[in-house]
Amino acid sequence: MAKKPDGSTKGAALRLQAEELLRATRRDVAAMPVKDVQQLVHELQVHQIELEMQNEELRRAQMELEAARDRYVDLYDFSPVGHLTLDTHGTIVEANLRSGTLLGINRKELIGQPLARLFVSADQDIFHRHCQEVLKTGTRQTCELHLRKNVGTSCWIYLESLAVHEEPGRITHWRTALLDVSDRKFAELALSESEARLQAMLDHSPSLIFLKDLKGRYLEVNQQFERTFHLIRQGIIGKTDHDIFPPEQATAFQANDLKVMEAGRSLQFEEVALHNDGPHTSIVSKFPLRRLDGTPYAICGITTDITERKIAEEALQASDAFARSVLDSLSAHVCVLDKDGVILKTNDVWTEFVRQHADGVFIIGEVGDNYLDHCRHIATADTSGGQTILKGIEAVLTEGKPSFSGEYHAPLMEEDRWFLMRVTQLKGAEGVVISHTDISERVGMGKVLEQSVLLLGKKREELESLTGKLIEAQEEECKPSIAPPGPVARQLAAIRAQVGHLSDDLHDLAYRLHPSLLEHVGLEVALRDHVAEFTKRTGLPVTFDAREVPAMLSQEVAINLFRVMQESLQNVSKHAQATRVIVRLSGSSNGIGLSVRDNGKGFDLESKDARMKGFGLVSMQERARGLGGFLRIHSLPSNGTKVCAWIPRHRDGT
Repeated sequence: MAKKPDGSTKGAALRLQAEELLRATRRDVAAMPVKDVQQLVHELQVHQIELEMQNEELRRAQMELEAARDRYVDLYDFSPVGHLTLDTHGTIVEANLRSGTLLGINRKELIGQPLARLFVSADQDIFHRHCQEVLKTGTRQTCELHLRKNVGTSCWIYLESLAVHEEPGRITHWRTALLDVSDRKFAELALSESEARLQAMLDHSPSLIFLKDLKGRYLEVNQQFERTFHLIRQGIIGKTDHDIFPPEQATAFQANDLKVMEAGRSLQFEEVALHNDGPHTSIVSKFPLRRLDGTPYAICGITTDITERKIAEEALQASDAFARSVLDSLSAHVCVLDKDGVILKTNDVWTEFVRQHADGVFIIGEVGDNYLDHCRHIATADTSGGQTILKGIEAVLTEGKPSFSGEYHAPLMEEDRWFLMRVTQLKGAEGVVISHTDISERVGMGKVLEQSVLLLGKKREELESLTGKLIEAQEEECKPSIAPPGPVARQLAAIRAQVGHLSDDLHDLAYRLHPSLLEHVGLEVALRDHVAEFTKRTGLPVTFDAREVPAMLSQEVAINLFRVMQESLQNVSKHAQATRVIVRLSGSSNGIGLSVRDNGKGFDLESKDARMKGFGLVSMQERARGLGGFLRIHSLPSNGTKVCAWIPRHRDGT
């Protein structure tokens, strides 16, 4: 193999140097003994062989070094990380292939360019500080920079730089490694945006949301948690329930946390927490958070305040209980039907009636039965009243008619009964309310009244006949020496007594009859009806005036005011000798009043006779006083009488 020119030149120079050294140090070979010359030749031959071996070793080492250098160059150029060498001014001196790929610039074009110009202006200060720290400290420095849009395909570059010392204490250049961290930065930005959205959702959530570690220390809370307990996040994070809440309450919270960890799944609890405005009841959903390996590391809780709902539920329950008690206290049989006619609810009276007549012919049904089917069954046997009642119920239930009422006869096994049925729409829902009021007593009293009226008519006819005879007898009596016939006088006296008893019986019957009407028609209508009856019976004109009478009055108030008017009119009829009477019934926001005024002869209130003539003053006064009201009587001789009764509203049940 021919020697390289540079190798030959170097060998010739070395030979000249060796010959010069030999001349300076050699001995005269001719003067040496043959033995010494032979020994010297042998040593030279050995030394020559050693040199040839060393030369071969050096050549192999050089080839390995060149191979290692080539491998280093390959690793340097094709490294997944970009590598740059820069001078102290930040100018690129060397660059590998990956640098050009990352920066989107040919490697040859990178050489000689300032690295700073490749980054956005907003990051220039960061890069310059990075350079200064590298050159000043000589230690490894890192930073992340955003590339300009017209540079490369990457967006974010991570720099890791280290100064190079050519001489101790003197830095001539520095190297930096470039890594594309765009994916990580985008992931971080996406995560940050996701966390921001999640935090916004948490902070705007009406529920209290919190995160605790396994030791019960709060890791995170939302704004609703802060607002509810009037705390700030910095004062909550790192603390436990015992640091924030009363001991009993904190112990209950931690016990529920322990149940969640033992169960290893989501659980719900009803917890009570003390707020500034009092105790609040909440539904808390707690569940464990787990790492990728499945081990739990925290507990998340979502708390929904149900205090208002609990109050509403309690109020509804109280309202239902009140409505139930009201229904059960009614003497009428009451039920509620849905839009299809199925019985949804009944009161106790209805239930007891169904129980007593379960085996009878007349069946009204119980909860779950279709009431209309029972009505249709009854209507087939009763072509008149039954059909009317069925059509009336259907008109309210399906045709939108506000109400219906009707009387019907019920042939029960023990006796015949009469009922008043009322059907009204169910407010706020589809369906109706049906009530059956037993009016058998009223119907019976009506029949008695009809018979009494017939009897009274007959007696009046007899009285008119006897009156004529009496007049004739009186005329005969006026004749001298002619005495009235004894039998006629006795007969007339008996008739007068009978008529008086009949009148009293009619009054007593009306006294018993009208309060039963109060349940069905109300106080105003009952008073008006009694006044009309009184006028018809006595012939005394009575004016009735009603103003702003409450729609609903308790039965107790209605009955007592009715009795006061009834007793007052009876007194007027017996004692006042009046020609006109005025009855007024008036209501207001404070109560209800009744007055009865006549233009009769009046009386002295201080007179003992006045209290003994059947006015019933004590009875009327006790009626008013028992309801928290009062009764006043104004009267003077010859100036008429006025009776006033007043019942306060808060006691009248309206």
